[in-house]
This record gives sequence, structure tokens and C-alpha cells, in this order.
Amino acid sequence: MAQHRVTKLDNAYTREREQQGQFNQSYRTQVHLRRAALIGGVFMIITLILGFQLWSAHRQLNRVDAQISTAQTTLKHKQAQNAKLSKQNRLLKDPTYLQELLREKYNFAKKGEIIYNFVK
Repeated sequence: MAQHRVTKLDNAYTREREQQGQFNQSYRTQVHLRRAALIGGVFMIITLILGFQLWSAHRQLNRVDAQISTAQTTLKHKQAQNAKLSKQNRLLKDPTYLQELLREKYNFAKKGEIIYNFVK
């Protein structure tokens, strides 16, 4: 192998350039650290904002699900009540059922009939 015969100059200019290079390197490191901290801070703020929005949307979804469940329960009750009232309406239009209802509930009788009530 060939030996290198180049040596570093040791004078005031080279020492000043070396100090300037070290200063520039430390300045660059500080700038990079500041930028990294700034980028990290911005990232954290964005993450917090998006996390809050996600949490808020999740809460709203749960609230809407609860409202849907309540509405479905109410709808089932109303449908059952509607079916019951429709059946009652249909029965009230039937003359035989109407006669039975009047006889049982209101103790009506035809002409010539006698109603006997037995005590149980």
C-alpha cells in the first residue's frame, strides 16, 4: 500500500475553519432537534384533535343507537296496540259479538227473557 504523504496544515486559518465547522455542526444539531420537537408537537396536537373527534363520534353513535333501540321498542308496543284495536274494531262490527257483549257486560236481555245472576 502506498503511504499518504498529505498532512493537515496547522495554522490559524485551518484552526478557525475547524472551529467554524464544529460550531456549524452543533448549530445544525440544535436546529434539527428544534425541528424534530416542533414536528412532534404538531403531530401530538393533530393526534389529540383527531382522537377527540373520534371519541365524540363514537359517543354520538352510541346515543343514536340508544335512540333507535327505544324507537323500535315503542314501535313494537304501538304495533301490538294497533293490532289489538283493529281486532276490537272488527269484532264490534260483528252483530253476534255485539249481542254477546251487551248481554254479558251490560246485562241486556231480549223481550221475554229473564236474567238470573248466580252468586259463586
